[in-house]
Parts: sequence; structure tokens; C-alpha cells
Amino acid sequence: MDRASTSRGTGEDGPGWPAYVSRQEAIKVLGVKAQTLYSYVSRGLVRRCADNGGRSSSYNFQDIQRLKARSLARSGHGPAAANAIHWGEPVLSTAITKITERGPVYGEHLATDLARRHHRFESVAEYLWAGTALADDVIWCGGKHANLGRQLDEIARLHPNVHIRQLLTEVALLLGIEQGDVAGNKTTSDIEQARDLMQAMAGAFGFLGPGMRYAAPRRGDTIARVLARALGVQAAPDVMHALDGVLVVVADHEFTPATFAARIAASAGNDLYSCVGAALAVHFGSALGLRCDLLEQSLAAPRSRALDHPLYRNGDPRAQALVEIAERLASRARSRHRVSASIMPLEQSALSMDHALVAVCQALGAPRHAAGALLAFGRMAGWIAHVFEQRREQFVIRPRAKFVPRAGF
Repeated sequence: MDRASTSRGTGEDGPGWPAYVSRQEAIKVLGVKAQTLYSYVSRGLVRRCADNGGRSSSYNFQDIQRLKARSLARSGHGPAAANAIHWGEPVLSTAITKITERGPVYGEHLATDLARRHHRFESVAEYLWAGTALADDVIWCGGKHANLGRQLDEIARLHPNVHIRQLLTEVALLLGIEQGDVAGNKTTSDIEQARDLMQAMAGAFGFLGPGMRYAAPRRGDTIARVLARALGVQAAPDVMHALDGVLVVVADHEFTPATFAARIAASAGNDLYSCVGAALAVHFGSALGLRCDLLEQSLAAPRSRALDHPLYRNGDPRAQALVEIAERLASRARSRHRVSASIMPLEQSALSMDHALVAVCQALGAPRHAAGALLAFGRMAGWIAHVFEQRREQFVIRPRAKFVPRAGF
């Protein structure tokens, strides 16, 4: 099998497909003749790549899967639903985020524009949660998590190698126990719970920083300031803008596996803490939330050709917005931190969001694992928004299965 058939990419939202496949494989998947495949190429429906000095061609597998999904959709609801699970046709409705060629649009606002205009993360989070007008004077009150901090400090003392993903999950568990969300015993609103949860999560970043302990949010602090203090980076205005920008860009990306897990948990009647805990467990699979960690461990690998994200045919616009942030930070005259050349692929148009997140954290001088933790933290705002939306929908997500007997039984 040639190079194009064996190389695989990983989109942000799940384990990857082959990037390109051979002509024979493309014809087999689509179930068409060679002439039909060539017609798809000429109409711009399938991207073609020349191999072996132009002597052979390979075809973009993401484009092939999209065409296959459309064909199945025309053949009936059952086949369409089956293919929809694999980057196919939409299966649920949402008013939170729309994916476009320019990147995710939150309600009426392009995410990258919000980041470039220096909107605070808290404001964007509450816009996602409530769907009301975007305000930029939102500050969440701190100073409520002393007991939580003591519990997490003790966990870290007993388990010094605990990963930030486990500490974030522990925050959700401990707050859920503390709140005692039993039916009829709820004393805070959904939005107040969400604010409190996000602030508590921000304090957990202290275990990544030089203090290696819980960094309790202080009253009046913005989330960006809490994170800067926790990570041990300078709380300068450009650093605050950078942290807000990162979190805003990654805040939601439609139905990622973790988002889908949060919605399933919400549809089954779970409280907010359990829903976020479910999302965290799915997100931090090695193919998803740990990719930034793996990238930090092998900085030479990103030099290879970056592969396409299934939802962005012309490069991931979120990555480009993050690169701009990294470049601004790295170009500061006073900055001692420089982005490793091994992080940036030769073609920045093919940059992945993971590359860009690691680059931002390098430019900040942030500690290891900060990039993956920031991705999870920012994405929590989206998970919470989807939990609230799913509750309003008031139905249980319960797909049906197509039974296929095992071979040999």
C-alpha cells in the first residue's frame, strides 16, 4: 500500500481517518466507477494529491466520506444515522455553535473575532450559557474554595505524580459531593453553579505551577489572572489577553466526543458536576485531550506534514488565531521565552490546533501540561452550555443499534 493509504490524521474530535487513499480504495468506498470519481475531482468535491512524481494519485478520504454520507442519506434514515456517527450528516440540533470555513461561530459571533477583540473568557462563557447579549464586564466572585483546596492539596501530597486531568476530575467530584444536588435541595442557580465550578477548576492549575498546590481564586480576579498566578507567569496585560484568547478560541466545537458525553449525561438527568466529569473522562483519552502532552514529549514529530482537520478543508482557522497570539508573545522585547522551531510546521496553513496551543504555552513560559489543561478548561464552557441546552430539550439520548452476528457464531 502506498504512503497516502497508510498515513493517518487525527482531527480534534476523534481518532483519525487515513488522510488520502488510493484510487482503488476511493472507488471501493464510494461504490462508483473510475469515471465518476474523476467527475467528483473535476467538480471540486474530492481533493486529489499526486504521488510518486505524478505517476499516481491519491484522494482525500474526508471528502470521500462526506460524499458517502450524502449518498446514504438519500437511501434512507437508518443508513444515514449509522454514517452520521462518523463525521456524517448532523444528528442533533443546537443553537450554541455553528462550524464554518472561518471557524466556529458562537451564536452570532465568530470565535476567532471574539479572541482578536480581546473579549474576556467569562463574558463569552456566559454568552454560550445564556444566549443573551454579549457583555464584557463579567467578573466572577472568588474566595469560596478553601476546603476544596485543602482536599486537593492532600490528594497531591499522597500522589505527587497525579496528572492535571485527574485533579480536574476530582474538582468536579468533590464539588458535586459538597453541593449535594438532590432533587428539591438545590440552593443555587445553574449559572451560579457553572461560575463556581469554572473558578474551582482554575485554581487546580496551581498544581502545574511553581507552587504545586491549589491556587484559590481571589475575590475580583478574572479567570485569566487566576490562571496566570497559578501557572507562575507574569500577569501583564498581553498575557491576560493571550490567556483569554486561547480559552475563547477553544471554548466550543459543536459535538466533540466529550461534548456528546456531557449531553448524554445531561439527558439522563445527571447534575452539572457529573456531566462535566463525564466529559472530562472522554476528553482526556490519548487520542483527544492528551495530544498536547504527547506533542510536548516529541517536539521533532510536528515537522512532518500536518494533516487536514475533517471540518476545515483549507486549514484550521483556530490554529492560525492561536499562532498570532504565540507570535505576539514571543516577539515581546522583554520576553525570555521563544517558541521552539520544532513546534511550527513548514507550512503554517496546515498547522493543527494542538501545535498552536503548545506554541502559545511555550511563548508564555508556562509549565508542562499547561496546553492540554487549557484546552480542557476552555472547552468546559462549551460542555456546560450543551448541558443546559440538553436539559431544555427534555429527551433522553438513546440511539438504536443494528445487530450484526459475530463471525463464527
